[in-house]
Amino acid sequence: MKWAALAIVAACGTPPPGLAPDSGACEPYVVPTSLDLSMPARSFATDVMPVMTMHCASCHGSSVRSGGLFLGDTANDAAAVYKNLVGVPSAENASMDFVTASDPARSFLMHKLDGDQCQYDAMCSGGTCQHAMPMLGGQLTETERDAIRSWIYQGAMND
Repeated sequence: MKWAALAIVAACGTPPPGLAPDSGACEPYVVPTSLDLSMPARSFATDVMPVMTMHCASCHGSSVRSGGLFLGDTANDAAAVYKNLVGVPSAENASMDFVTASDPARSFLMHKLDGDQCQYDAMCSGGTCQHAMPMLGGQLTETERDAIRSWIYQGAMND
């Protein structure tokens, strides 16, 4: 299976997130040193919820709650989404909250979005942390991920 994935990588030329093309090892995402997570100020309502509704609702919305996690269908779902994320242990990796306020590196959501959740496989139920998110439509842009990362770093406020 690993060799098949590497063959696909070689054919496409781009490794999937978290998979080093030469070793098959899971590589942790490293935040660029040039990124200032404290600026600009980020808001849950204006910076995080639009990303959730656009990219997550198809699998984690009202009609389908993959993994039992609801991430909203519209901006009106912000209170419920916030309640499901901040300070709530992940169902896959109970040792890590989905969002740990002020600590993106200890937020399982960021690892799923960055595609490096595989580094925690030993701590995840069933010995695997499953797939990077979102599963449909490809990885979020670095700008989208950094907006969420900054919001977490800035205290993951419900604003």
